[in-house]
Amino acid sequence: MAVHEGSGFVSRVLTTIGLVVLAGLTVYFFGLLVEVLLVIFAAVLLAVAITGVRCIIHDRTPLSERWSLVATYLLIVVLMAGAGAVIWPQLSEQIPKFIEKVPEAFEQLSEMAGRMPWVEGAIESVGDTDGGSGGNNNGDSGFNIPSHLLGVFSTTLGTITNLSLIVLIAIYFTLSPKAYVQNLLILVPRAQRKRAEEVMQAQTKSLRFWLLGRLVSMVFVGVLAGIGLMLLGVPMAFTLGLIAGVATFIPYIGPILGAIPALMVALLQGPMFVLYVAILYLVVETAESSLIAPLANKKAVHIAPAYTVIIQLAGGVIAGIPGVIVATPLAVVVAVTIQLLYVEDVLGEDVEILGS
Repeated sequence: MAVHEGSGFVSRVLTTIGLVVLAGLTVYFFGLLVEVLLVIFAAVLLAVAITGVRCIIHDRTPLSERWSLVATYLLIVVLMAGAGAVIWPQLSEQIPKFIEKVPEAFEQLSEMAGRMPWVEGAIESVGDTDGGSGGNNNGDSGFNIPSHLLGVFSTTLGTITNLSLIVLIAIYFTLSPKAYVQNLLILVPRAQRKRAEEVMQAQTKSLRFWLLGRLVSMVFVGVLAGIGLMLLGVPMAFTLGLIAGVATFIPYIGPILGAIPALMVALLQGPMFVLYVAILYLVVETAESSLIAPLANKKAVHIAPAYTVIIQLAGGVIAGIPGVIVATPLAVVVAVTIQLLYVEDVLGEDVEILGS
């Protein structure tokens, strides 16, 4: 009996150690593959948007699914070509000016910080976190912001590569989405495959409505910010409005990031311009959150602001800026899964599924 109990104890200890090692290896390999997983999820998100347009064309025309997909890609090409013809001349003229003005704006910020000892101390403390390597012989602050921008531009090639992979994978997904779904369902026990398919359909629907809500908000913020900046006489109003619109894709945090370039450019025009631009962005974002978002979210997916910000911070800690970008749609997928498989199936509670 004692021998049997001793062997059982050893077995439990070994099992526990094995589970801990397995969990550690899972976390380790997840860390190595996190960028790949984000690229795949971004491709899925793009494929969901494209197939959504394909479904609209298929439902409203006599075209088959295959020809509806062809029409969708033709529509995308035409829209991109038309937008490029309108946007590119302005971007090619304004972006170089914007890049030229960035160092000047940072210099003015540094001068303003020099007149505020507490701000200068905070900047110096940030510079010290870099190991003191940023110091120079002139005794200036070790935190040279323009030099840090070089790190951003050095990632351009990697960003272009990832975007190309996202588009390529998304195209493959849209060519035969049912085949990929069936391949995933094979991994599920036969008795649960129907429910798993229902969950995947609900996830897809929720993502489409979330994307629709984001698109409406992006257009609204981009157009109003661009017009407002133009009326205020701020240079590069078109480019800054475009940045504000694109940044709105990231809920709550995005509008703040989108306002920073406009405030920097306004700083070159004078302190009062900074105040005017800040008021403009505050009005635009308030209108978007109180008027546009409620209308879009009648069908689109809405997650509470505190949850969204927490999710984005977690995404940023795990994967940096890409993690922040995809954190909210990924949270939508997870939330729908929990609602269906746990709240409904396990707890037996009735719940309104996101995007239903």
